[in-house]
Amino acid sequence: MTGGTALVLSGGGAPAAYFGAGVIQALQEAGEWPRIVSGVSTGAINAYAVGAGMDAMALARMWCNVGWSDIYRPRTDVWRAVNVRRLLRATTNIAEYALGAVGWTWLLDTTPTRRTLTKHLGGAKITATGDVTVVLSAVDEATGVTMRFCSRLPPKRRRDPRFRQVDLTVDHVLASAAIPLLFRPGGDGGPALVDAGLVAATPLAPVMRYEPDRVIVVSGAGISRPAPVPDSLGAAIALLVENVAQAALTADVNHAHTVNRLVRAAPGATVKRDVPILLIEPTDPGFPLDWFLEFTAARARRVMEYGREQARDALS
Repeated sequence: MTGGTALVLSGGGAPAAYFGAGVIQALQEAGEWPRIVSGVSTGAINAYAVGAGMDAMALARMWCNVGWSDIYRPRTDVWRAVNVRRLLRATTNIAEYALGAVGWTWLLDTTPTRRTLTKHLGGAKITATGDVTVVLSAVDEATGVTMRFCSRLPPKRRRDPRFRQVDLTVDHVLASAAIPLLFRPGGDGGPALVDAGLVAATPLAPVMRYEPDRVIVVSGAGISRPAPVPDSLGAAIALLVENVAQAALTADVNHAHTVNRLVRAAPGATVKRDVPILLIEPTDPGFPLDWFLEFTAARARRVMEYGREQARDALS
């Protein structure tokens, strides 16, 4: 499937999920429903919903009915929190000793996300027979390779060995949203997979292989700049994710514009095309760091409406 509009949904916690859902509302109102959707992290949740046939209003209702406990829960296996074997090992390096004595390699369990998506989407699978091609990105934790799980492969002339055509399920969403150290790694029956947001926070590159007519890139990064000094581990993680997302967005969009310029200069020298790119992002950033994992109805309504307004202005 080539041509049409491609939608790229970045990660960034709850604000990115809500802002992206608001943009999707504006796209549906404007008759710009995408044929290709690429998502990562919380953007993967919205991409999966769109591919499964959920319309913009249903997606908005879902987010307004989801609290933090519907997305994650604290770990309860406290007996694994201490690595007894390493705790008893002699060492002269206190930092190595302290870090090695911690048995947990992730802090929060995303099992509730599975229940939430199953409740709202009925355990849908996104296959090659669907109207929308969906690409979800995740990283193989052992090899560091970014995997592109897709419901339909790109054209043969543009394929990449990292693309794997599968029936997309909640497992692929959980893998794409598994922020390292914070959430449990995901998987689809193979290796452990984690959030690709730290290496591909804005999954623009994969949609270009489907040769769309136009691309709409949605960034959820909206914290105040300069950012406040983090006052907790959670705030520090949120700032890290935001900084990485902003850097990846700038790099990806600049690269795409460079490719477009080269294609226009020598159209016969490459199989690539000149593809218009529209970036929709918060123009009045002001999301506090502690919103990163704050899933509440009031904030969902506020940020979704803001995303809807930003998208309307950009599309006009």
